[in-house]
Amino acid sequence: MRFGPVAVGLALALALGGCHSGPDERFAAEAARPADVVERVNAPGSVTAAAQAELTAAAAATVDQLPVRDGAKVSPGEVVARLTSSQVDESLRQAQAALASASSLGSAVPSLPTDQAVAALGEVQSQVTATSLAVITSLRSVAGTLPQPQRSRLNARLDQAERQLDQTRRRTNEAIVAAGAAVEAQTSALSRSLQAATAAQRAQAALAVEAAKSQKDRLTLRAPLAGTVQLGREQTGGGGGLPSLPSLPQGAEQALQGLTGGGGGQEGPVLRVGSEVDAGQVVATVYDVDSLDVTTEVDETDVALVRNGQRAEVELDAFPGARFEAHVRRVAVAPSSGTERSAAGGVTYQVDLALGRELEPGEDGRSALPRVGMTATAEIEVRHARNTLSVPGSALVGRGRGQSVYVIEDGRVRLRSVRVAADGDDRVAIASGLREGERVVSKGAERLRDGQTWPGS
Repeated sequence: MRFGPVAVGLALALALGGCHSGPDERFAAEAARPADVVERVNAPGSVTAAAQAELTAAAAATVDQLPVRDGAKVSPGEVVARLTSSQVDESLRQAQAALASASSLGSAVPSLPTDQAVAALGEVQSQVTATSLAVITSLRSVAGTLPQPQRSRLNARLDQAERQLDQTRRRTNEAIVAAGAAVEAQTSALSRSLQAATAAQRAQAALAVEAAKSQKDRLTLRAPLAGTVQLGREQTGGGGGLPSLPSLPQGAEQALQGLTGGGGGQEGPVLRVGSEVDAGQVVATVYDVDSLDVTTEVDETDVALVRNGQRAEVELDAFPGARFEAHVRRVAVAPSSGTERSAAGGVTYQVDLALGRELEPGEDGRSALPRVGMTATAEIEVRHARNTLSVPGSALVGRGRGQSVYVIEDGRVRLRSVRVAADGDDRVAIASGLREGERVVSKGAERLRDGQTWPGS
């Protein structure tokens, strides 16, 4: 069969067309060029007060006074609530009675009549001496009527009797004084022994009184900081909540509260005068809302880049479209104590941001008013690269194992390691490994292998 010239030309054109399909559109390349790149870390969080303080009941009590209303502003030291507790009053009464009883034991040693006994013995001695002297004087009178020899012998005996009487009087006086001193010494020793024996009881009783007074003082709740008061709520859920036990390990108290089925029971009406509160129950919370924070959770893979003072922007779920400026105020040293893991499966660290002015209004055009507890999302600017060589973020390969890009050289792709200065939303700043103007694969890099022919345009 013979074909005409036209048919042969058409067949040749079709054959040539089938041999040249053009560049593969699954691949693209771009020259490395300088750009400003900002790397941001996204972190979920919530709005919190810059400072807050919970005022709790020191014991089971009754609300006696509420000098401030719910939502009122208070100054440091201002009385927020006064409670009364029969339990605390009874504890104080018992402690004071125990102290009074212990103190009275120190004076329980009887006072012996030492002075009276000494005086009585002295009087007896005086009477004995006077009688003896009277007898001697009488005998001397009689001696004057005796003959000389007898008179001399009698006077000599009377002189001896007077000397013996004087010695006896002195010895008796000494004995009386010694006896009185011995009684006083015994009394003093007994008193000291009793004082020492009751010292521990008095000290313990004094501590009990001090503790009871301190607990009674703590029934008057004062604001520890300036802020806005939010009163607590009455316990609900049957039987009230469990008292606060500070000695329990972290998380154990919450577990105990969960056993009651009330989760703390703060769902009833707002507390009022006459309301009953349990030990440890929150009577009021003071919030410093003049400045607000955003408490966020940052993944462990990103927290090393976060520093105090870094700029951030915050969005609130309650105000779609609105954006607020913020800056990092605190980065936690230890991971968060919660049991939830991050989206990447690791632990998270708490990062506090100081919330600033509104940068953009919400979708409705009205200014947003953040409130404590609102859900937030923060973008923290962790690294900046100004006018630095950059490539599209899609050019990076091998993330987590050393970062590289494919560079097109003489029609082939060559895998080259690079060091990243900042990883932005759509571009990556390169610190080293590339030169300006070199073409890198910006699309389809994951399909390539080192050294193969470049399939793109």
